Amino acid sequence: MPALGEPQSQNLVQWLVRTAVFVVFFAGQSAALNFSQFLSLLLWPFSHSYYQSYIKHTQRCFGILLVAINQFFAPSNFVITVDKSAKGVLKQSWNGAKVELDMPERLILIANHQIYADWLYVWCFTYLANAHGAIKIILKDSLKWLPIFGWGMQFFQYIFLKRNWATDKGPFSKTLSTLATSKEPLWLLIFPEGTVVSDVTRITSKKYADKVGLVDHEHVLLPRSTGLHFCAGSLHKSVDYVYDLTIGIEGVRRGQFPEEIYTLRKIYFEGQYPRNIHLHIRKYAISEMPEDEDKFTEWLRQRWIEKDALMEEFYTKGRFTGYESPRTVPMKLNSVFELTQIWYFIVPLVPIMWYFSNYLLNRKFTSSFI
Repeated sequence: MPALGEPQSQNLVQWLVRTAVFVVFFAGQSAALNFSQFLSLLLWPFSHSYYQSYIKHTQRCFGILLVAINQFFAPSNFVITVDKSAKGVLKQSWNGAKVELDMPERLILIANHQIYADWLYVWCFTYLANAHGAIKIILKDSLKWLPIFGWGMQFFQYIFLKRNWATDKGPFSKTLSTLATSKEPLWLLIFPEGTVVSDVTRITSKKYADKVGLVDHEHVLLPRSTGLHFCAGSLHKSVDYVYDLTIGIEGVRRGQFPEEIYTLRKIYFEGQYPRNIHLHIRKYAISEMPEDEDKFTEWLRQRWIEKDALMEEFYTKGRFTGYESPRTVPMKLNSVFELTQIWYFIVPLVPIMWYFSNYLLNRKFTSSFI
């Protein structure tokens, strides 16, 4: 691999082959999963619980697929450190062969936003806790109708917001009420910054900081507190903790914008990916967080000041300092045979594609005689 942060040299043929293989592997299996989700709607009138169990299984399978595309196309490691507040989160498996996460079944997860692949990496992180079927992500409403992936996320019951609180509050409240009364595992992922750090968002953050008399950050953006405050307040009876991830992307130098170095295209199509994703874990009890909105806003700002200091340490030392020794965990499946769970979803597509291709061929053959 080339030096970190430097593009990998590829000729056109290599790029085309890599891209084609990735698209067939990822989009093909994603499409099969999404098609099976539409078929599962037939279960809805007869058994809502069976339908929900089926959708949960497809979400677990999609999580497996995300781990697989990193394992095969962009092999990276997690380098995990923990704050004293989160001690005991890392544990060895029963046979000592791998590192696992010892975290509650229901929690809120917050993180700084460095690159657009962050959500994907965090989903792979949940795999270490066997929670890849429990993650819920708050996303922009515009992603809702993205073919295959947006449709699939609607089946996963992700939360889509228009970033207009007057419009979002009603549907958001209804969704959180449903999640609050559910006994199902839940990892609710929120990026309080709302977007990745870039030259444009850096300027916007600075302007807002100047306007309200705050000191802007150097490595992170000013966080928005409304969504997190609403989630914590709505879920506090069934969720006890907020876990905070500080994400550092190896290969990014001070002053560079991570998203310019590691775009989704560069990571998966061009073979330019970070060797290590550094994650520093902190933990906060919701019962100890301020209920008052203004005090909560100040509380979150203080956490982001600390997060900016953590990022300063990362850019200075190349790592985070934790309460326990760092653990390096490869981003890979426990067994490649886990992918066979997805291949079963392809079976219903075979007769449909066969029928459709025959229909097109027969139509073309018939039209040639007209």
